[in-house]
Amino acid sequence: MEVYSEYRTHDNYKELFEVTVSKLTSELNLSSVKSCLAIGPGDGEYEVAFIKQCASNISAFIAVEPDHESVQLLRTRLAKSLPDVDSQVIESKIESWEALDDRVDLVLLMCVLYYISANDRKLLFKKLHEQWLTTGGFVVVVNSSGTKCPGNVCEIYVRLEQPVPAWEDIETELLQVGFIKQFAREMKCVRDFSTVDEHLLRFMQHYMHRSITLDEVRAVVQELFPDGKCDQMIYTLAVF
Repeated sequence: MEVYSEYRTHDNYKELFEVTVSKLTSELNLSSVKSCLAIGPGDGEYEVAFIKQCASNISAFIAVEPDHESVQLLRTRLAKSLPDVDSQVIESKIESWEALDDRVDLVLLMCVLYYISANDRKLLFKKLHEQWLTTGGFVVVVNSSGTKCPGNVCEIYVRLEQPVPAWEDIETELLQVGFIKQFAREMKCVRDFSTVDEHLLRFMQHYMHRSITLDEVRAVVQELFPDGKCDQMIYTLAVF
């Protein structure tokens, strides 16, 4: 969590996330949402912000998060920021989690699908649609997009032989199981690579499924972004 938090200090994702969520509230009414499941929310900074602005009527919140430190931070955040909500934080990977007792109105998948295999992702979408969501329930997804655009930050992972899941694939899979897209906006962030510090390198190293040194990561970053800046760090926030 410390590595991720430091990683975020070198881009303007938070600012654009807030702007995009504000647009969502003016176009889509989520006042009917009373219960929420967050998958891999980390310390819950963005999930809680989303709930407070877009789904303030929720009375029950469940989170499934595998990182122990993040679980502790999330519990503290929920107690402080959503004190009137019945909250439950489960320390587990979503792939090995038993399941919901009751269906929920909203599922949040924010910057987490990178860590779920393609097969498990498809199974997850099927479970969401058929078992976990109430009729008319919503799924909010945030994921990298524009991954094939020249200069996209995701080129780093392509060069390291582990590309991130393409937004086009995620959207297609959600539509195939029966979801309907109701809102989508791109967030075009700027990333500062002028300081390629250990936090940045370790964040990228953690994503890899194979052993890789920090020097390997540093070399790729510096080769792709020699001027120390990337203005093609693109995410899509969508509601299905």
